[in-house]
Amino acid sequence: MASAIPTRARRGALDADSPLYMGSLAKCFQVLEALNTASRPVGLTELAELAGLDRSGVQRITHTLRVLGYLRQDPASKAFRLSGRMLEFGHTVLATHVVRGRAQPHLDALNKRTGETVNLMELEGDEIVYVARFPSLHAVSVDLHVGSRLPAFCTAAGRAILSHMDPAEAMARLKGVSRVAMTKRTLTDLPGLSKALQDARERGYALNDQEAFVGDISVAAPLLCPAGRPLAAVNIAVPSPRWRLEEVLAQLVPALLKTAAVIGRDLRSV
Repeated sequence: MASAIPTRARRGALDADSPLYMGSLAKCFQVLEALNTASRPVGLTELAELAGLDRSGVQRITHTLRVLGYLRQDPASKAFRLSGRMLEFGHTVLATHVVRGRAQPHLDALNKRTGETVNLMELEGDEIVYVARFPSLHAVSVDLHVGSRLPAFCTAAGRAILSHMDPAEAMARLKGVSRVAMTKRTLTDLPGLSKALQDARERGYALNDQEAFVGDISVAAPLLCPAGRPLAAVNIAVPSPRWRLEEVLAQLVPALLKTAAVIGRDLRSV
């Protein structure tokens, strides 16, 4: 039997005490997020289980979304899937993303210069989301895509951004999230994370040595607004079978910092 997927809409509903909060709208997004997470066509009964909602409510939601064109339903199996119309939202998000637009040519150049995976990530809540990705020319151990999300606390990009926030705010964010280890190397204790953020702030970049994925070494530098607040982070990720940590620090970090500085200068003219 399918188990309910802990969607962002459901997690948000737990703290929804504002009179402006629309529970029916939140349930709609629970259905959409459940379908997105499932990544396959899903029938009504299973979709209700995955979304954690009653079947009759999900039936009304899916009917409405299908009529509006945001869901498709297979005539034979009756299973639902997201429609191509959903792509319009993603395209608009990327097309209007100012930081992404300014950073892209520099990220592309860094990718070509190093031959390794280069990413642009930003912080949303307690996660980092990939907003641009230039894959390595070589085989990689981690296959992610634009829109992928990871916990901020154990990723180089997340720590790079958190390290340039107000320290009290950064620690409050870390205290409020579930810090589940993703590998045997994942740092989860608050004193250790506080030290990692301090080191990242002093060095100008954050380091992640197989804390998010086994076999993945990642370094990231923040992109700051003129007032010094972090907007996003530039990241280079490489597989440990091809790179030693010493090589990453000596060969990739200087190129990373140079690229982040150039993008930062471009952003000051926005």
